[in-house]
Amino acid sequence: MCFELPLRQGPRPETTECAPHEQVSQNSSAEIHALFKQKAFALPFVERCRSGISVPGAEALVLPRPHACGPREAFMIGREFAHVHPAYDGSSHMMLPLAAVEELIAKGWGEQHPMASAGYIPANAIMAFAPRDEAEVDVMIKILTTSWGFARGKLANPAPTQIHD
Repeated sequence: MCFELPLRQGPRPETTECAPHEQVSQNSSAEIHALFKQKAFALPFVERCRSGISVPGAEALVLPRPHACGPREAFMIGREFAHVHPAYDGSSHMMLPLAAVEELIAKGWGEQHPMASAGYIPANAIMAFAPRDEAEVDVMIKILTTSWGFARGKLANPAPTQIHD
């Protein structure tokens, strides 16, 4: 899998360290948030639903059953592979192949979900930081498209991702 990201400019945004896992600084403007959601929900086969696992107002990206062919660790709950938080936050949670998680964190575009860090959910559950401008929307769509491909069964995880007991 070739997944390369540019280095994210500037300091990391502040996030909460527990559930709900939210971004509390460097949030998207209303226009940038709307642009990101417009592009995100235009991915083929994606159904726009209320998230089954996030805060009120979060919108889930869900695949219909015939297209949800990825491994168990490609999904958060049911066929929800990602969700976009409300505009006050602007970040997204999604599931990525482990190699993409490493690249995302190394280049400053996101972080592992604290519940994943603690071993309660799969290690490939991440927060992707809210885009701050149109160029960052394009990077975020690249990240989201990788999650979408993983959920569709088009990308392999190099090794099974397990929840630690």
